[in-house]
Amino acid sequence: MLKTIQSFHDDMKGVRTGRANASLLDGIVVNIYGGHQKLNQVAGVSAIDNKTLSVKVWDATAIGEVKNAIINANLNLNPVVEGNTIRIVLPDLTQETREKLVKLLHQFSENARVAIRNIRRDVMEEIEEMKKNKEISEDDFHVAKKEIQNITDDNVKKVDDDLSIKEKDILHH
Repeated sequence: MLKTIQSFHDDMKGVRTGRANASLLDGIVVNIYGGHQKLNQVAGVSAIDNKTLSVKVWDATAIGEVKNAIINANLNLNPVVEGNTIRIVLPDLTQETREKLVKLLHQFSENARVAIRNIRRDVMEEIEEMKKNKEISEDDFHVAKKEIQNITDDNVKKVDDDLSIKEKDILHH
């Protein structure tokens, strides 16, 4: 369940809030050196201010590939090359864009909740089997069932709380 929440957080990182954040570009992969490299392995990404990201490409010959990777990432960004640095000014988010981003967040959170519930179901089936095979007592079975439900509820609540924070961040910035 912790891996599911971490994956949910990784998904949320890629969603813009209106402020420049280096993690916005985390998911970008550059086709370079005959393979695929994550952007942060070929360049340093930093936020210059609230609206501007700077991508300092370590190998000047790769600047074109990095720029293309940013353009092709469908983040609606317009990178500008300045020497071996790429400057990205983030456009203001329209209300319509904010609402689309919030819908996307809701998809991510629903996927996380479903994954958490599937894990609960799998564990419940395991302990049912253990009870059937007399590996655990009836009392232990009920205690474990309650504990699993509590852990599931806590993790679903964490997803909902994190979603709420990110949603407010998007809608009010």
